[in-house]
Amino acid sequence: MLAAKWIPGNPWRVLAAVAVLGLALFPVMVGCFTRLTPSGFTATGTEADRAGQVIEKEFGEPSADLILLVSGRTSMKDGEGAVAGRALAESLAGQPGVARVWSYWDTASPALLSADERDALIGVELIGKGARAVDTAQRIVPDLLGRHGDVAVAAAGPVWSSAEAVRLSREDLRTAELAAAPFVLLILMVALRSVALALLPMVIGVVSVAATLTVLHGLTWVMSVSVFAVNVTAALGFGLSVDYGLLVMMRCREEMARGEAVRRAVALAVRSAGRAVLFSAATVVACLAALLIFPVPFLRSLAAGGIAVVVFAALTTVLVYPALLRFALLPAARLDRRLSDRVRRMLRLPETKGPDTQAGAPPVPGYSRAWAWVGNAATRRPVLLGASAAVLLLICAMPLSRARFGIADERVLPESAQVRQTSERVHREFPDAAGDKLSVVLSGADLRAAGVTTEVDHYARQLSTLTGVARVDAVTGSYRGGSRITPPNQAHQRLAGEGALRLDVRMPPGTQPPVSERLLDQVRAVPAFAPRMVAGTTARAADTKTELSSRVPLAALLAGSSALLVVVSFTGGLFVSCKTVALAVLSLSAGIGCLVPLFQEGRVGTGDFTVTGQLDISMLLLMVCIALGLSVDYEVFLLARIKEQYTSTGDSRSSIIYGMARTGRLISASSLVVVTTMSALAMSRVTSLRLLGTGLALTVLLDATLVRALLVPAAMQLAGRANWWMPNWSRRTGYRIPKADTVDPHAP
Repeated sequence: MLAAKWIPGNPWRVLAAVAVLGLALFPVMVGCFTRLTPSGFTATGTEADRAGQVIEKEFGEPSADLILLVSGRTSMKDGEGAVAGRALAESLAGQPGVARVWSYWDTASPALLSADERDALIGVELIGKGARAVDTAQRIVPDLLGRHGDVAVAAAGPVWSSAEAVRLSREDLRTAELAAAPFVLLILMVALRSVALALLPMVIGVVSVAATLTVLHGLTWVMSVSVFAVNVTAALGFGLSVDYGLLVMMRCREEMARGEAVRRAVALAVRSAGRAVLFSAATVVACLAALLIFPVPFLRSLAAGGIAVVVFAALTTVLVYPALLRFALLPAARLDRRLSDRVRRMLRLPETKGPDTQAGAPPVPGYSRAWAWVGNAATRRPVLLGASAAVLLLICAMPLSRARFGIADERVLPESAQVRQTSERVHREFPDAAGDKLSVVLSGADLRAAGVTTEVDHYARQLSTLTGVARVDAVTGSYRGGSRITPPNQAHQRLAGEGALRLDVRMPPGTQPPVSERLLDQVRAVPAFAPRMVAGTTARAADTKTELSSRVPLAALLAGSSALLVVVSFTGGLFVSCKTVALAVLSLSAGIGCLVPLFQEGRVGTGDFTVTGQLDISMLLLMVCIALGLSVDYEVFLLARIKEQYTSTGDSRSSIIYGMARTGRLISASSLVVVTTMSALAMSRVTSLRLLGTGLALTVLLDATLVRALLVPAAMQLAGRANWWMPNWSRRTGYRIPKADTVDPHAP
């Protein structure tokens, strides 16, 4: 490997090149935040998506990107409140970035006035979509909020909700970084028994995250990149980089403890541990790549960002980290010794010398007797302990049977958010203007053809009899309960386009997703006299769930087979590879099962978020791919040591115990680092990010304890030599770990 030969001998050149490149790309990295989009949560190309495009083209209905709720002390129909509201609407129309403004005072629409006449609405359509619309909202809305003379103004609407989600996610990212960094440093200090050396893996984490932000900026020019990609990739990249750096660091210190010089020790560590890093990174990348088959821009952008951060985590570990170790390892050890001497003198403790340190080398974590005891117990009673761990995981997975899945909406914002409260108030007080509805688009219907009006009337009457329908508006009038309640007027004429008709099926205020989805199925089941498509928020969400569900089997096959192929290539054993993927699926099921009572049912306290009775399916898919990759990632660390020892001794049980003893502290520290970074993500005020962080933290915790400590050694002990079996024709596909001279001869 290039990293093992050239980089340790030229640390200054490598570090200087990285520094120059970082300074050159810093403006690009910072500019990433201005090009991220808060949308893209629904699938493209679905029936609802096509219907929405027809509505936009045929009917020219303005998009209410911003909704301003104007409240007065007296009636808003006339008087001082009406004057102030009209002036506010006129001032908005002249703002840059505003395409159209409409209000109660220029339309006289009763739908824009509340029942008590003290609240009125102003609708604003913005120029552009995504990040451009959010930038416009962030510029004009803050000055509008609050009291202006006789009226008070509050804001809602999809773009302002997105702008608030952007703001919260950025603030949460800073909070997560500040909260996680001290705990990660403490974990590394305990694992490495060094203050100075604990900083080195964190440096790699910062470098990989910075590189990923640069890549995300580049991706924004060719695809829509979600604003949440920064939060997810930052947490994932930092955790993986620290894990990989910790693996190489521990291996390097072992080599130094055997008398190797720093340069040689770094080269040997990169040659052995570096291969494990590359294989584990390939596993995570393969799992994340499965998300690219879903036609949801949000998932695709997170997959692209996740792949980028994993690649950079691995590259910085095998290319930049060796140079950093070569340059800083011995100075850090000397600094640690000075600090320990000062602490010892302050506490008046006697001087002690480590038995396995020499030539200024840092102390070696070495062989963990605690993990050796765990491995010995698990291999001595594999059936009892393995079955017990499996039963516990199955109990955790049981709530999966009652899981319900949905799509994120404005309820992902905290209940205390002003935009959330305003949105709920608008839906409650203005059901005709902002209430939930399904828009049925009939294409190919010629208004001038004989009998079309009769057909529309008959179809609208049928729709109005469905359970859960408050009113149906059509070009022939408004209907309720099978009868026409309002004759056609000017407002109804807007439901006729050049080549299409539209019927709006309105639902009562506060209709929940399960009810609205059942109504959608009923609407689609009613025979229409012309080709029909259904649009609306409910239709988009339902079609997205259908599209995601239909592609889940293919994604699972791709992720599972890719992970299996990587592990087989690394270990050369078919059984141990299948066992790795199977146990990863088991721990993943247990982690998702724990989320059902936490987030779907809210049994353990809800905090400042809304229990919606469903789990965000997009975030769960992302969690599945990341967790599967991380689980196999830890398994690769363990199998590398077990395979080394087994190749040297041929004794399965002693190899399992040795591998656990050598990697137990590493996997514990690595999993704690990931749990810490994901727990910081779980502190987010955006429910979707909180769900992802909590799910990943729980899954990694279960995997590092029940699976890694009990199930893995028990299963491998029962399999014995069959762990490494491969068909004769495929033996050449496995990566053969050589009989390494790096096995510690002094290990118990």
